[in-house]
Amino acid sequence: MTIFGTKWAFLPRPGGPPPASAVTALSKRAGSCGILNAMSTKSSNSPRKVGEEKQEKVRPRSGKRTREELAAALAEAEREIAFLKGSPCREGAGTPDEGSAYDLRERVKELNCLYSISGIVEKHGISLREVLQETVGIIPDAWQYPEITSCRITLEGEVFTTPGFRETRWRQSQRILAHGSVVGSLDVCYLDQRPEKDEGPFLKEERSLINVIAERMGAIVEWKRAEEALHESEVKNRALLSAIPDLIFQVDKAGAVLGVHEGNFTNFAGFLGTLVGKSVFELSDRQGVLPRRMLEQGMIYVNRALSTGRAQVFEQHIVLDGRASDFEVRIVVIREDEVLAMVRDITLRKRLEREILEISGREQRRIGQDLHDSLCQHLAGIGFLSKALERRISSGAEARPDDAREIVGLIDQAITLTRGFARGLNPVRLEADGLMNGLLELAANTERLFGIKCRFVCDEPILFHDNAVAVHLYRIAQEALSNAIKHGKGNSVTITFRRDGNQNILTVKDNGVGFTNTVKYGSGIGINIMNYRASMIGASLSIGDGPDGGTLLTCSFMNDSNAKEGA
Repeated sequence: MTIFGTKWAFLPRPGGPPPASAVTALSKRAGSCGILNAMSTKSSNSPRKVGEEKQEKVRPRSGKRTREELAAALAEAEREIAFLKGSPCREGAGTPDEGSAYDLRERVKELNCLYSISGIVEKHGISLREVLQETVGIIPDAWQYPEITSCRITLEGEVFTTPGFRETRWRQSQRILAHGSVVGSLDVCYLDQRPEKDEGPFLKEERSLINVIAERMGAIVEWKRAEEALHESEVKNRALLSAIPDLIFQVDKAGAVLGVHEGNFTNFAGFLGTLVGKSVFELSDRQGVLPRRMLEQGMIYVNRALSTGRAQVFEQHIVLDGRASDFEVRIVVIREDEVLAMVRDITLRKRLEREILEISGREQRRIGQDLHDSLCQHLAGIGFLSKALERRISSGAEARPDDAREIVGLIDQAITLTRGFARGLNPVRLEADGLMNGLLELAANTERLFGIKCRFVCDEPILFHDNAVAVHLYRIAQEALSNAIKHGKGNSVTITFRRDGNQNILTVKDNGVGFTNTVKYGSGIGINIMNYRASMIGASLSIGDGPDGGTLLTCSFMNDSNAKEGA
């Protein structure tokens, strides 16, 4: 027999009509809630009178088990129908058998409806809208008069109907509940009048069926919502994970690798995927990528993290592919016997730290040399002249005004030198317009000292009350000027400071050979330091070829609450 495109094969039963007890039992099941309640609720086999049956809560179940139960019930009903059709009709006893067969056929239609709904839900990738639209087309065939039956499912403002649906006075309705709240309704209408049955023209079994379908719709809504929420969460997690540059291992306490995320470590992509299920020591013993001492130390921290429950952090300096590299390893517990080990390449950070220490040392030596060669010489001269003046006065000789004037002149020069040293150490004054004045003076000094054209352009006052931000911007401009002079080989540089909406933009543009042709010069540490300074103030920094040649540096940052426009 074929039901909704599915062919069911039934085992023949030994010849002869079914025993009376079987017919009686089937009649009871065909009556009241019948096969439907036997499948979906835990009910007794005793018959119930119309109006006395108690509506039992159906707990719809999805998945393979539900479909198997429905298929078994369908097969059993089809067998009994076949037996009833084939049994000899005794004189005066044909009507009950025919009535039982009719009732069973109605129950088969009900079971087939539920079975078909289960099949729809199990389709891979089907949306809730598609489930409801397909379901609404299946329901009419389960009612007594499918040719005049129309159906409507309303869910959270969306309506799904069979073609030609209209609401009539011959209607059965049931609310759809999800998580205890009403989310919609299920309506079945007859388009024409039919004889009165248990509930208007409807059977009480059809009331049970619409209740079961509505409850199953609620369960499907809950499941689909959970499925969509899970899918959305997985999408977000994948996006978040793809943005993490770190190499991440999921490791158990024995050192077995349970999962890997390669991050920016694309050089290792060829074999990282093969590590899953193997020991982390494969990285040393067979692959030779990491030294065993690093892995052994890592397992010590893994066990320490598992025993204490606290995150563990350590650093390693190793040589990979002939290049010295620094890594930070952070280990956190995710389960009782599992951790995540996140490996971050901190080579650039360590290089910057070392470079900054070297720059600090060089700057201290330069300041010491400048103090010794200039200010100290002036102070020594002042001391010598003052001592000579003291001896002249002590011997009773007349003090000459020229001697005192010379001492005063040297003191003035010493003061000027001291101010110059102070300006070199802190080029931006603490006033709100200190950055603009500092950049103007930087441009003038560059033009005077290096013999190139250097301009500072600022069309409107941009004031800063945060001196630390101003100093970082000044140093970025100073480094860009130095690179333009040393590597750009141009004879004109323009420093521009302007406001663009809610952003401040600092640019340094030269007319030299361009950024592409200057990358090979130097170690690039100056660019790294500029990027570091930009990150310290929340700015974005870009360096590239200018639109009309030369090199263009752009540093953009948001107007903060302390930046005010001049009146």
